[in-house]
Amino acid sequence: MSSKQHFKISQVGRGVLLALAATASMMPALAQEAPAKPAAKEQEVERIEVSGRLMSSAASAAAERREQPYVAELLGMEQISRAGDSNAATALRRVTGLTLVKDKFIYVRGLGERYSSTLLNGAMVPSPDPTRNVIPLDMFPAGIIESLVVQKAYSPELPAAFGGGSVNIRTSSIPLQRTFNLSVGTGFSSLNTDDAYTYNGGGDDWKGSDDGTRSMSPELRAALDQYGTISQINIAEALGGINQGNLAQAATIVRELGLNFNRDIDVQRENIKPDFDGSVSFGDKFDVGSSVFGVMAGVSYDRSTQNIEEQERYFSVSGDDLVPLNIYDDIKGTEHQVKLSGMLNFGLELNENHRFETASIYLRDTKDEIKVKNGDSIETVNETDRFNTDTSIRYEERSMFSNQLRGRHNLPWLYDISVDWQYTDAKAERDAPGEIEYRYVNELQPDGSFSSFLRRNQNAVNYSFGKMEDDTENGSWNAKLPFTLGKAEMALNGGYSYFERQRESETNLFNFNTVGYSLDQLSQKFSDIFSDESILNTANGFQISNVTTQADDYIAAQMIDAAYVGMEMNYDYLYRLNFGVRYEDFRQISVPLNADGEVSGNIEEFPLQEDGFYPSMSFTWFVSEELQARFGYSSTVVRPDLREVTPVLFIDPLTDFKVTGFSGLQSTDVTSYDARLEWYYDESNYSVGVFYKDLDKPIESIELSGSDGNLLMSFRNGDKGEVYGVEAEFLQQLNMFEGESYKWMDNFFVAGNFTYSESEITIQQFAGTNLTNLKRPLSGHSKHVVNFQLGFDSDNDEHNATLTYNVFGKRIAFAGVNDKDDAYEQPFNSLDFVYSYTPFESTSVKLSMKNLLDEDVEIMQQGELLQRRVEGQSYGLSFSYKY
Repeated sequence: MSSKQHFKISQVGRGVLLALAATASMMPALAQEAPAKPAAKEQEVERIEVSGRLMSSAASAAAERREQPYVAELLGMEQISRAGDSNAATALRRVTGLTLVKDKFIYVRGLGERYSSTLLNGAMVPSPDPTRNVIPLDMFPAGIIESLVVQKAYSPELPAAFGGGSVNIRTSSIPLQRTFNLSVGTGFSSLNTDDAYTYNGGGDDWKGSDDGTRSMSPELRAALDQYGTISQINIAEALGGINQGNLAQAATIVRELGLNFNRDIDVQRENIKPDFDGSVSFGDKFDVGSSVFGVMAGVSYDRSTQNIEEQERYFSVSGDDLVPLNIYDDIKGTEHQVKLSGMLNFGLELNENHRFETASIYLRDTKDEIKVKNGDSIETVNETDRFNTDTSIRYEERSMFSNQLRGRHNLPWLYDISVDWQYTDAKAERDAPGEIEYRYVNELQPDGSFSSFLRRNQNAVNYSFGKMEDDTENGSWNAKLPFTLGKAEMALNGGYSYFERQRESETNLFNFNTVGYSLDQLSQKFSDIFSDESILNTANGFQISNVTTQADDYIAAQMIDAAYVGMEMNYDYLYRLNFGVRYEDFRQISVPLNADGEVSGNIEEFPLQEDGFYPSMSFTWFVSEELQARFGYSSTVVRPDLREVTPVLFIDPLTDFKVTGFSGLQSTDVTSYDARLEWYYDESNYSVGVFYKDLDKPIESIELSGSDGNLLMSFRNGDKGEVYGVEAEFLQQLNMFEGESYKWMDNFFVAGNFTYSESEITIQQFAGTNLTNLKRPLSGHSKHVVNFQLGFDSDNDEHNATLTYNVFGKRIAFAGVNDKDDAYEQPFNSLDFVYSYTPFESTSVKLSMKNLLDEDVEIMQQGELLQRRVEGQSYGLSFSYKY
């Protein structure tokens, strides 16, 4: 993309596009934007403070959950810490009915990540992952989290985009007293017994930011601005016309532009440095007259290295058998990762009726992945004397910066009305500079050895430069008016919210042409093949070109305006009724751009506008002091992500699949029903529930036909779908036996949950597809999810241990086409152990061991392996000090 094009994107993306979105109802042929998704009202609940035992912290979270009017699960800071979870994603894996996918995304009740949403302190914030609408939860370190609330039943103060559940990440609040926490740790993976892969200028960027060697040079950017498309013919035309002199000058320009790429990328091996993580936080409060001022600040840093062992295959079908098109059984590599986060919160409590808070959070996650794949593509799969060595280097910086101002006010002089509000300004960015892919071909020689040479091809080397910026504003207010009507405690509540998003995304793709090189030259290492001398040698005919056959850039905007009204009634502590309705006006436009920065395609296909009412109801019957029954109903929506409705090609970073958007996607209407029984006792609690969801036009990932050796995925709406199941949970201290011989059991407790569900979708055939099964389970849905936890606390609280187990049932990774069955991700059994020793009140040492069963992640299709990722076992040791 040229700088001229980049300028066009900036101008349209920040001004015109939002205007188009705002006026979409009057200009149906123009852009439409998505109304602001309202921020969830922050629940005011009484916190139960318990010290010491892990059992008590789990019971405290259960007590808060008991008071929630809608079905919700909660994890407190102490539970997260004691289970050894390092971030929000791994912590949520332990919640009833939740599974963790790719260590980043949460599936609620077996549904894919599109059916979950994430809020930060009740506000909507953008995702730094351009391929998904939800935030990768591994970006939130445990140190900044006060609690995690997973609401499984919809309530009207939440955004209407609600499928399986909503995760609200509540960051650490203003402390009750001065607090200081310091933690340092290290870790090791069983995969790291071999040396790590690295390259010059990469792999050891401890800062987690590029030093400029990978990014596009100013000279290359200027050339794109001047010539548009980089090619000898195009540049010659820009110089004045196609003639011998201009062609010769253009060839020189093209060669010299090749010098602006980072070519010192020879893959090397080096000793793996031990992982390191550290965090420090400080909080205090100060009396200012009759008011209280508080501050909470923290920073955390995590650097890790993990080797990669994988397999990848792709098949066509012949009769009842699968025929391999790609076989890569030897994939090795290394992922270098740096995570950095910072938090600064201020609070001012004027009196018991007025409180103001600010929260500034910065998150950055940098990954540098080097992968070397040995195996066969469609060209060599049937040849015994040739195989490929594919090398890829993918560097990615993801960041999110959020500033939030919020307040709570009680107005006793105005009928005891309470008001809370928030304003959040956030930006997410993804920078993927200088990503590289190339292939060496290995041929068997007469002496039995293999010679290796870079492909002689017009597209021998591929460079990619990607950049995405997502800016959002979110504001909301909620009001509550309490009153009494006989024996009924009543409350009328309502509120308003808005959400605005502007996104700019550009991708520049370049190829190196090696047709003019000899095989002897191509047998050298990468940096020698493309040395300055080699590139400038006219005899080699070196050329670069930028790929313009596919629109890779797009601009998008979204606007949501919403309002809701609801009623609460608690009748004589016998039952509680909550009901309400939300109205949302949603406008969205996502416009693909060609290489000249102009709209690609018919603009009338890109706007999406819808509005509607979304009711919800929750009824709680207090059967006895220990037993309560819940019933719920709601109508919500699941909308397609911006990238899914934009017809541009991208690579899914989690699966390495090629994916293209589809502008014809429609939203999914979801109708949900819940029923649940909950028992609460002094030292235990139990629950069992059933749920049913009806899905109209569910969005599904499908494989397009004719992908010829590489998966090409897209998205389509099914006709209808449904999900229904049962879930149960328990927490029990093992003190039910009397006598001295059983007293040791008082130090143990068990907790666990189980979800079993069924799903079904009906879908029709589409142009460009040949789906094998038109009736099947939902993609990403697991029939069963099991979590189990065994905890131990010593009498003196010096020793604490937790053993946790998690497993999910197999789930469709993608639907089969051309008579191939659906591909299933296989169950993954996870067994983790954490031990903590606290010799002094303020000092503790923690040992963690993950994946003790040494399971691998596998995707199978008709009994054949498609993908395998070796997870390995990991071990961590940390020291912490706090007062």
